This record gives sequence, structure tokens and C-alpha cells, in this order.
Amino acid sequence: MKKYLYILQGILVIASITIFTGCEVAGLDLQEDEPYDYHVLDPEIDMTASEFLYLSRQDTLFQLMQQGIEYAGLTEEYSKPDRTFLFLANEAILRYNVDGTVNEDCYFGYHKVNGEPAAGWEDYAVEDVRDFFLYHIIEGSYSYDNLTPENTEVATLLNSENNKAYMKIMNARNSKLRVNDIPFTPRFIEARTSNIQSTNGIIHVFNGFIEPVP
Repeated sequence: MKKYLYILQGILVIASITIFTGCEVAGLDLQEDEPYDYHVLDPEIDMTASEFLYLSRQDTLFQLMQQGIEYAGLTEEYSKPDRTFLFLANEAILRYNVDGTVNEDCYFGYHKVNGEPAAGWEDYAVEDVRDFFLYHIIEGSYSYDNLTPENTEVATLLNSENNKAYMKIMNARNSKLRVNDIPFTPRFIEARTSNIQSTNGIIHVFNGFIEPVP
């Protein structure tokens, strides 16, 4: 039995040598180790949240959010200092199912008008849209620097007794940021991009939306 094992080992060694020399014969050079250029993306964007929101980009990621805050008359709020801004990607507001129907988890599908998904912000009262976006602006700057796996209660700009929201960093490998992940709350959101540091606060981007905690 040992005899066959030695023969097998010899065959494997010869095959390995043949593969490496075959590359050289065929004119293929073995790949040399290249220095790895390690760097960390700079979260500072050197512009206000408003400038970032309206930044010229190839995609239309925040188009529906832009339309909503303009309809509500809140554009100037995104230039004021010391705030945390929860940016909503288009799919948080309008998202389609594979069959072409509006998904009931996006804002237009969740808040129906006469039993049908909204066609645009104008289907809602200005005051309702204003309150919606004010609840997505938080007083003070909250990021990975001062949030923990325990929920931090924060105050939004919503002029209501239910203006509180809750933020935390998940105690998991990818350390996602979540908002309103508390017991008995039907809606919470997890950031798709977080900790963008504008000159007037912190920006976190989401594919979903939140509503005041009862």
C-alpha cells in the first residue's frame, strides 16, 4: 500500500512541475506579487447636506426626495448646522414589484390615496409631506463616533410629542446603522450608506422610511 502512495505522490509532484513550466513554455509569466494599495474612503464631502442632495450625478438617486422637500418648502433646512439627515433613496418613496405594481412597503404604496398608490407628492397635503421629512431630520450629529449597539433616543424636527427616534449600530460583522429598531415598532430602517460627513452634519442614506413611534 505504501508503494502505491509513494507512486501517487510522485505523480502529483511531476504534475505540479509540469503546470508551472508549461506556463513558461507557453509564454505566460507567473504573476508576481504586487503591493496592495490600502486606503480608507474619506467620509468628509466638503459641502453641505443640501449641496450633496442636489449634487450633479449620473443617477437620479434622490430625485423623489428633492421633489418632496421642494413641495414641502423644506430645502433650506438641509443647509442648517449640527443635524443628522436621513436621506431617502428613490425606492424608499416609490418602488415597483416585478409585475409592475407599486410595492406596498414604499411611501407611495404604503400611504394610498383613495385606495390607490400615490402618483406624486401633490396627492398629499403639504403639511403631511412636511411632517414626513421633518421626522427624517435629527437635531445634533449622530454617527459611528457617538452611537452604540444600544438605542440612543434622538429628537427630530417634527413639531409633535411623537418627535423622538432611536438610533443604534448593530453589533454584527458589518456594523449597520439602524433607526427605530425597537420592540413593538412596525417600521425600522437600515442604512445602505452611512456616516457621510457634510459641513453641517451627518448624512445616512436609506432604502426605506420611518414614521413617528407611538
